[in-house]
Amino acid sequence: MHCDITYIHHSAFVLRTDKRAYLFDYPENEHLPEGAGDLVRRAVAGTDLAVFISHGHADHLNNDLASVTGAAAKVRYVLSDDVEELRPEAVPGNGQVLMVEPDETYGFGGMVIETLMSNDLGVAFLVEDGCFRFYYGGDLAEWIWPGASPAEADFTRKFFRAAMERARDFRPHVAFANADPRLDNLAGGETACRIIGAPVFVPMHTFGETAILDDLARNVEGGSSRLFRYARMGDSEPFSF
Repeated sequence: MHCDITYIHHSAFVLRTDKRAYLFDYPENEHLPEGAGDLVRRAVAGTDLAVFISHGHADHLNNDLASVTGAAAKVRYVLSDDVEELRPEAVPGNGQVLMVEPDETYGFGGMVIETLMSNDLGVAFLVEDGCFRFYYGGDLAEWIWPGASPAEADFTRKFFRAAMERARDFRPHVAFANADPRLDNLAGGETACRIIGAPVFVPMHTFGETAILDDLARNVEGGSSRLFRYARMGDSEPFSF
């Protein structure tokens, strides 16, 4: 079994297997480099496409997803339920749409989709599609901001670790988790990589500051995960399991 992963920007990626393509958290145009739409359209053209949107923040959800999914042969959308409430205009009119709540399990288009509650907004996803499994974290991260009290920091660490252990027990082939350069702890990127231990680890939520991935790679070197070390939009890499 193998897959190809293409970096778009920030938390947006296209993952392709022999069976299906997946598009994650494609953001509003102001959060995208020039040419991102064309890249996604080419990447998903002719595929059976599943679009996963973890929540409705503008850096994770484009108001016109159909503009990049129209070239797919078939399209399904899995949207956190906050999108319907806060940004109903962004709910696509083409394809099948599944609205999901935190800590639930759904069957959809041959996939089994479990959701985890985010500690920001929306959900994270644990997805089983045939024999292929992945974790996509959305904005579930170790958000310990400067000025947080010891109690707040301790709560966040425990919440995050419990979520990462749940992802570990799911045994994903690919794990996407935040490595946010605004925080000294990269929002838990190293911790997520080490706990989940997936064969492939994809750091995200970098705001395009991909140079930080070099430091992350050094810190997790020797672990069980192979990092997808992208540098610019369109970087792609194949992985086999």
